[in-house]
Amino acid sequence: MEKTISICTTNYNCAHALEQHLESVYSQLDEDTFEYIVTDNKSKDNSLDILRKWEKEHNNMKLFSQKCSMGRGRQISFGHSSGRFIMVVDTDTVYYPIFKDFVDIYFKKYSNIALQALYCGIFPKEVWEEIGGRRDLNVYEDLDMWIRIWKLGKIKWYPVLIGENMKEAGASATWEYKSKRYSKFDKIRRFARREYDLMRLREIHDLNLRKMYEDNILDLNLGEMQPAWVKNVPRQSLLAYGKTRARELYHILRS
Repeated sequence: MEKTISICTTNYNCAHALEQHLESVYSQLDEDTFEYIVTDNKSKDNSLDILRKWEKEHNNMKLFSQKCSMGRGRQISFGHSSGRFIMVVDTDTVYYPIFKDFVDIYFKKYSNIALQALYCGIFPKEVWEEIGGRRDLNVYEDLDMWIRIWKLGKIKWYPVLIGENMKEAGASATWEYKSKRYSKFDKIRRFARREYDLMRLREIHDLNLRKMYEDNILDLNLGEMQPAWVKNVPRQSLLAYGKTRARELYHILRS
């Protein structure tokens, strides 16, 4: 049976939340309607054991293991997808009961566009393909894609928490490298990769992201809307930028 939704995601060292995450997705969606495709970035915890167990127990799961960035992993998963719609979830997020309501409303009213909530986005496959999908980025890989879809006029935002992200405080977004899940070497490597990715995304400093976001908000009446979710990225002087990065690197080396 052809699946309607292909859930495409990347996993790296998320064993602490993975079982709960999978249960929260599988308990709310009909397995006949979706496939779950995950690319594991050679996790060093027991993520692969968990994923292999779920793959064995669920015919609609596809598991791949390949060294990759967050964006590249999601694009690898997409390459193995067959659904007419692509959903992106985070493997360290446990989804609330409104997850199913969000999906149902999308298909009733908004299935001609991409719709992004906090920790979950749904994209028509043709839109994903039109903008070239996810790029090989570890940070802002989602924002990078949203901007390209926004330029087509085919994305809306719903600023409501669809689930609870299980990252520790202070280790989200561009500070993800600080997570206690990583060794010192991993932190340095991920810090360096972050800087490389930010250099490749210099043009985001010139965009009014706040206006882009606020002009395209939807209210689905499922929960409390979060303020200022997508924000402008201020440009720093070279000196200020260098000092900030040096302090961050110093703290990594001292940890």
